[in-house]
Amino acid sequence: MRLLVLFLLILTAAAQPGRAPDRVLRTETVAARLTGWEMGDYLWAQLRVGNRAVEGAQPGPDPIGPFLEAHRGRSLTITIATVSTWIPEAGGMTQIRRITAAREGRITAQLWWRRLTPAQRRRARHAFERAIQ
Repeated sequence: MRLLVLFLLILTAAAQPGRAPDRVLRTETVAARLTGWEMGDYLWAQLRVGNRAVEGAQPGPDPIGPFLEAHRGRSLTITIATVSTWIPEAGGMTQIRRITAAREGRITAQLWWRRLTPAQRRRARHAFERAIQ
């Protein structure tokens, strides 16, 4: 029964009227440094990419946000996807930049997270939450 309810919830979420799925338009991998966070309706990582001005991008799936905060100011390799996504506050479909991967050297955000102890994960999550407030 639980499986049936879960399946119906997934189908309902996938069939939201008027909402197209996200579409990746382009992807770039850059050397960048996190300079800070900006919180409005959504959270934006402020990145210094080479000599360009500071750029904003939404942090992608966990643990990218905590990883970026733990490595603030360091040179990281960051993959940024420009996606067409549904944002009601922006009037519907719009293009945003989303961080889909981050690493320092060979250590990816996911590998970094897996190597942390539960206590280190709590501290990293707490530091991230303090930084974005």
